[in-house]
Order: sequence, then structure tokens, then C-alpha cells
Amino acid sequence: MKVQLSDPSCLPELVDDLRRGGCVPSPVGEGTLEVIHPHAHDAKEARTELGFFLRAWQRAHPQVEVTVS
Repeated sequence: MKVQLSDPSCLPELVDDLRRGGCVPSPVGEGTLEVIHPHAHDAKEARTELGFFLRAWQRAHPQVEVTVS
């Protein structure tokens, strides 16, 4: 899944947090990551888990808009 941030300067922090959460993030552009959740059983579970994670992360960073595609 692709995750895009409105503030690219927050990308390194999100990458670190995703790694600690067991995900595999790879930068693919300015403010954009490709994220794999290797422990999810399928794409639906991966999207759900990543959604929960990103909503919590965004609450801690309310100035940053997060888009998942």
C-alpha cells in the first residue's frame, strides 16, 4: 500500500515507527512510502492493521495529513 504524508519532513519518524510496528516501509517519492505488512494474512488484514496504526500515528501528529492508496 502507498502512504503519502502532507509534510515530507515527518517521513523518517513514520518510517521508524512503522518498522517498530513490524511493517516494511520503503520510500518511493517525496512524502510517499510503499508499506508492506508481512505478518498480515491477506491484503484486507494488512489494510485494516495499517489503517489502525496510521490513525493512531496521525493523532500524535495532527498537523500531518495521511493518505493511503
